Amino acid sequence: MRIASFDVGGTFIKYCVIENGEISQKGKVDTPRDTQEAFLRQIKKVLESMNNIDGIAFSMPGVIHVDKKYIAMGGSLLYNNHTDVKEWEKYFNLPIEIENDARCGAICEMKIGNMQGVKNGLVITFGTGVGGAIIINGSIHKGSHLIAGELSIIFAKDKLSHATGGTFGSIGSVYNLVSRIAQAKGIDTKDGKEIFQWIEENDSVATEIFEKYCYEVAQQLYNIQIVYDPEKICVGGGASENPIYLNGLKKAYEEYYKTFPFKFPHAELDKCKYNNDANLLGAYYHYIERHKEH
Repeated sequence: MRIASFDVGGTFIKYCVIENGEISQKGKVDTPRDTQEAFLRQIKKVLESMNNIDGIAFSMPGVIHVDKKYIAMGGSLLYNNHTDVKEWEKYFNLPIEIENDARCGAICEMKIGNMQGVKNGLVITFGTGVGGAIIINGSIHKGSHLIAGELSIIFAKDKLSHATGGTFGSIGSVYNLVSRIAQAKGIDTKDGKEIFQWIEENDSVATEIFEKYCYEVAQQLYNIQIVYDPEKICVGGGASENPIYLNGLKKAYEEYYKTFPFKFPHAELDKCKYNNDANLLGAYYHYIERHKEH
């Protein structure tokens, strides 16, 4: 099957064609922020550049009922709240399969990446927000209300966290990290590569903000570790491709365990093997698996 795969984020929509596990026609476009109609037009425009597509695979933020093809909560894309994706199938005249973005990343890593053979693990993605997928006994754990792994909405500071930017989704947002450093430097940029260049050069302003960011993220990783004790945590998202980012998280993560008076077991921290392609590939493998069942 020749599948159009879309990884929908809060800032960009990444896309490609996948056939027999091979990626072609990769690209990205801006994610419309105003209406679902604008979003669907953007997807349709991309599809018109592709030939002989058999189906569409979506990796999306939010709470998603896979069997019902229903988006209960659209995450950062509020216009997708309470969406019947079967209506999208009529609009595009193609079969669609849809899954939560972090779970797509986990599907990819479990199938062909750094989570192969892991019994209990966590795949966590850092981008505009924070996504997570929990693996228990070799399967993705969704919970009673499909919100297991929705790490963005963990309260990290106080009960007003959603209003004051104190949720894990805000604290762990790479977008917010870049914005904070740029603002502190008095420079108008959203270029993460430029930000990490400053950190690599030991710029005092950038380094101080980055170290605080890593400490706050590591605190939540520690809490997750205590709650369900994974053997491995894989970090995904664009920033994870930069060794400075992962090394910063590892250093802060280890600092927590150094405070114990005894050796405390904890998860191996690694990056996702497929980084930015994990969600695209995971959505594809999810589509293929679903259509094996039918």
